[in-house]
Amino acid sequence: MLPKSHLSVSQINTYIRCPLQYKYRYIDGLILPPKSALTKGKSVHKGVEYNYSQKIESHEDVKLSEVQEVVAAEFETLAPETEFEKDEDPGKVKDETISLATLYHKEVAPTVQPVAVEQKVEVEFENTPYSLLGYIDVLDDQGYIRDTKTASKSPSENEINKSLQLTAYAMAHRTLYGKEEAGVKLDYLVQTKTPKVVTLEGKRTQKDIERFLKTMGIVAHAIDNQIFYPNENNYLCGPEKCGYWEICHREY
Repeated sequence: MLPKSHLSVSQINTYIRCPLQYKYRYIDGLILPPKSALTKGKSVHKGVEYNYSQKIESHEDVKLSEVQEVVAAEFETLAPETEFEKDEDPGKVKDETISLATLYHKEVAPTVQPVAVEQKVEVEFENTPYSLLGYIDVLDDQGYIRDTKTASKSPSENEINKSLQLTAYAMAHRTLYGKEEAGVKLDYLVQTKTPKVVTLEGKRTQKDIERFLKTMGIVAHAIDNQIFYPNENNYLCGPEKCGYWEICHREY
């Protein structure tokens, strides 16, 4: 049986990446310390959420210093549980995180008027024991669903088309509002020598949603039937990139 009564896009992506990794994480409950990239992304996301939550009513961005304080506090909260690389300086990573949040607040936030932030959505399906649970990061007043990502290099144009998360958000939006969204956007904050913003824009068709539902159904069926195996062809498979490497090779 599914470990929970719902699936999330994170669960689906984990299973697609490596079914055995899914088992260790969601069935066995072996939760690994986050890497610095995840802590950086969560901290920036906290600042974006803080600003947009009040902007729904105020229609004005808060002061930059407020966002920086929120991001710094979130980073400091997450840092003790974060697994930094041997050559990483937590202080430098923190500075980079605040820098990315600053970039977003200066270049992206002024162009966005949110109407919903972190909107919880649970979509139920007939004749199935599970639902899809998720949170739409930002819905703006132009009808665009937006998500924010941090990255170490510029994304390819195809990233917007491959995102299962945005497809799930589009389906949830149509379920909630009874109408099609204007489109989907990914705001990438890229940690290059000179940090930059790369915004990708795309659309979701009904066919995209149907493909996603088929994928979700197959993943749920496989989990329900305890089909777990290592996917050694995934790009994160290796002793340096996968925290489950040792237990995987010891037990499987």
